[in-house]
Amino acid sequence: MDKAARFDNVNLLRGFAALSVLVYHVIEHTGWTSFPASGPLVVFRLGWLGVDLFFVISGFVIAYSALRSFRAAPAQFAKRYWTHRLARIVPLYFLTLALWIAFFWNGFFDQPPRAWSFQLASHLAFVHTFWPETFGSIDGVNWSVGIEMQFYVAIALLVPWIDRTPGWRIWLFGTLVAWAWRAAMAWGHVGEGAASVFMHVTQLPGCLDEFGAGIFLAKLVLGERELPPARAAAWIAAAFASGWIAMAIYWPNASYWNIPAMIVFWRTPLAAFLLCVVATAVCLPPTLARRWLAPLDFLGEVSYGVYLWHLLALELAMRLYGTRSIPVLLATAALTLLAASLSWRYLEKPVMDRARRPMPRRPEDSALVAMPNIPR
Repeated sequence: MDKAARFDNVNLLRGFAALSVLVYHVIEHTGWTSFPASGPLVVFRLGWLGVDLFFVISGFVIAYSALRSFRAAPAQFAKRYWTHRLARIVPLYFLTLALWIAFFWNGFFDQPPRAWSFQLASHLAFVHTFWPETFGSIDGVNWSVGIEMQFYVAIALLVPWIDRTPGWRIWLFGTLVAWAWRAAMAWGHVGEGAASVFMHVTQLPGCLDEFGAGIFLAKLVLGERELPPARAAAWIAAAFASGWIAMAIYWPNASYWNIPAMIVFWRTPLAAFLLCVVATAVCLPPTLARRWLAPLDFLGEVSYGVYLWHLLALELAMRLYGTRSIPVLLATAALTLLAASLSWRYLEKPVMDRARRPMPRRPEDSALVAMPNIPR
């Protein structure tokens, strides 16, 4: 597999993650107590794991593309990196922010100017995760977009270190930082309730074991000349083993937020499991996404839109159907897919295509690329 190739099957995971989060929020918002609590569909009761999967995928995809760009043209890295990242994240994020305020926050501008300007400024700067009053105040899922953008900043600042440091060491360092952060936040806020603990432990340092797992995989893939499909069998076996371990720990401790050891340590075996899942997707032939699972591949293509639109769609669906779970689920899914498809076609993709236009290479970059055996 050429390293410049797209990892098509990762789109399948994005699509599944977005769908899982959508169904999970319908279950929670409508109080769907009859939704299956066992069997295959129980995965949607754990749909919040879709965010963890997104973090591992981001660690892999962002580190992989950043390292390739940095190695190809270091002098142009920052401009190229931020052009692509901002084009991908900002347009739809700003649009859904505006629509949420316009349609679902009546009296937003009736607040004191200091209050509404603080809401806007924190969200526009992607630092709304830092304060309880802004953490999930506008389109609740946006807390994770803030974490993602902060991760992009970390990658931009640390890419030379990431390039020269072994992947296992990066993951280990990220894991130790995450444990220390989550331990400190759990100790300092456990008496304030689950919502407060969640907000504090999910700040960027507390997610570095998941992002670090993705970076480890990116370094592993970049060190390979090809990824034989036969290797997928080993990753599948590792995924089953690590997934069994992670869930065997979770189910007896599913109350989670009142168990400090779970808060501090459990996300790491989960990250190991998700790493194996993403690695499996990378190794499997792209025919899986391009032909056999094409609808899910498309869902993955528009997954960012699914993620940002689905709470707006859910609010509209509940205004129409109250808490009738199945009608709300169907309406939410239909409205979300329609909005995500339209925003992809007419906003996201055109902006991204423009951002991906090749930049003229400077002479010093061409000379650097031509030099053989540059130490990494």
